[in-house]
Amino acid sequence: MTRILFLFAMLLALAACKDDGPTASVETSPGGIAYTLLHMPEHEDVTIHIAWPTDWAYRPETNKATPVVGTQLILAGGADGYPAGDVGERFADLNSEGIIYVAVNDHVIGELTFERDQMDETIAIANAHLRAPTLDPMWFDRIREGTAANMAEAQAQPAHAGFDAARWAVFGKEPLRNALSLDEPGTFDELTREDVLVWHSETFTRTPQVIVVAGGLDAADAGAAIDELLRGLPDASRSVTQEAAPDYTARRILLHRPEAQTTTLSFIATLPATRLGGETEDLILIHALGGDDQSVLFEAVRTELRASYGFGAGMANYTRDHRILFLSGEVETAKLADVERVVRDAYADFRQSGPSGELERRKAPLAENFAELPDFVVDQARSELQSALDGFDAGRSFRLTDELQSVTESTLMDRLSSAFPDAQDFIVIAVSPDADALPGACVIRVPSEAADCP
Repeated sequence: MTRILFLFAMLLALAACKDDGPTASVETSPGGIAYTLLHMPEHEDVTIHIAWPTDWAYRPETNKATPVVGTQLILAGGADGYPAGDVGERFADLNSEGIIYVAVNDHVIGELTFERDQMDETIAIANAHLRAPTLDPMWFDRIREGTAANMAEAQAQPAHAGFDAARWAVFGKEPLRNALSLDEPGTFDELTREDVLVWHSETFTRTPQVIVVAGGLDAADAGAAIDELLRGLPDASRSVTQEAAPDYTARRILLHRPEAQTTTLSFIATLPATRLGGETEDLILIHALGGDDQSVLFEAVRTELRASYGFGAGMANYTRDHRILFLSGEVETAKLADVERVVRDAYADFRQSGPSGELERRKAPLAENFAELPDFVVDQARSELQSALDGFDAGRSFRLTDELQSVTESTLMDRLSSAFPDAQDFIVIAVSPDADALPGACVIRVPSEAADCP
């Protein structure tokens, strides 16, 4: 009898441990603000992630450098009771962290991470800077000039110039294009502190699109923290309209850069938005296509052309709705046309046959990453926030391992045939010191001319 009671007690203890594991729920703060709570009781740290929608990048009258400078200036430029430049040291003393950044031009995201016993002071500092930032003029000038210099340096690089040309080809004169490239004359020189004030006042409201709280905080404390963090912010004063009309018509373009030391080649085509599903398959497929030195593209270029360079693949977002697949690499100028052919043929074969080798081995790196995700509250919250913005149910970030297990050879092949572009559907962009290196291509001398290539 004693043994039976002991076993019963052990089962109850195990059940209690299971109940104490991470959970996800949709909650509402006392102030009426909805949020997702990832209750992770094993963590001392807490992180709050907030996504505010924005259409600043889509509107013709706005200065497109404003969010880039503004996201840095809000925390660095001071607030009532906090001198400019002071917040970094204060957060460091508290072992807290705060960042604000623009996410694919559709959202401004704020992340605040702290230890539970430092919550009140950390949130007070963040609220002051969100609610009434000083936007110190000297810090404004410093950040604007530094960002402009960094962009100019990047734009001088051939590979960067190639992607600028691609954006001209895809978006032409749409306002979103300059938000992506920040290369129109006057973008930084004409930016004023008043632009940042207007952007701040319309962006930071107490009605964001998504909020995620993760860590060792219950719903009562999490709700109170959100209300205090957003205290004093206004309700949204305008509706957000995010409309763009990209043109992914296949073209072959060569940007002639006589001073370039190397030639770069890129292929760009559209992929479905992540909100439509299939992202796990995409991760496996793109890594097999061009993720490392064992990938299809790398091996094709090395083997067929006996090249000393490789070729890779990846995916990126212009916006949440406009996602691209890109294949890219540096190539020998004299072999540019041959590399284009080899890459296109290798991609076509891959789309037809799929990745080789054991599927479980291809899943293994993702399985490890997903299994480790709950060890880091910030990474867990970021994953959950992105899933929420895509419209998935709360707690998806805890179910990524299940999604990965559901991937089969069949789902991979279905994804390749239904979502990946045909080999002839790519926009091809080369940047080369030889204007004749890609026969039949539309030759341009500055990225903006790509908009007129047929």
